[in-house]
Amino acid sequence: MLKKYSKFLDVLEKVEKILLVISLSVMTVVIIYQVVLRYVFSASNAWSEELARYLMIFAVMLASAIALRKNSHLQIDILINLFKPRVKAIFTIISTIIGIVFLCYLFVYSLSLLKLGMRNTSAGLGFVMAIPYGCIPLGVVLMILTSLEVIFQNLEGLRQEKVGGSNS
Repeated sequence: MLKKYSKFLDVLEKVEKILLVISLSVMTVVIIYQVVLRYVFSASNAWSEELARYLMIFAVMLASAIALRKNSHLQIDILINLFKPRVKAIFTIISTIIGIVFLCYLFVYSLSLLKLGMRNTSAGLGFVMAIPYGCIPLGVVLMILTSLEVIFQNLEGLRQEKVGGSNS
């Protein structure tokens, strides 16, 4: 079952990476446009800065899920690396569960923010603020899905270690 779940997350990660490339490319073009408009033509507009900001938020939320899956998120390894692999796996499981609890809280809060955003429009682009606010619950769900895989992989590693240890 873990293999099927990991394959599902592999496909999801490929989609996330495609969306990341698109959003970062559009953001780069919009920022270059804004800089040229401001410094060459001494003019500016409100929508370009706003669009770049929202694309950055979207990219961060997508990249956070990928980083969590690759174990590339910010952490202090020096203490954890002192422990044996079994203890390290247990710490990883505990910290990931704590992270999921926080993400669940963030998800609930982001839904209330999303409802609030349905009533407001953005100043520059003029679209409903629920669109940029929607990046938060999307990213949180992706991070929870990824966190579950991390927990299952560590539990599987602990189980195999125990089975391997008893056969020796």
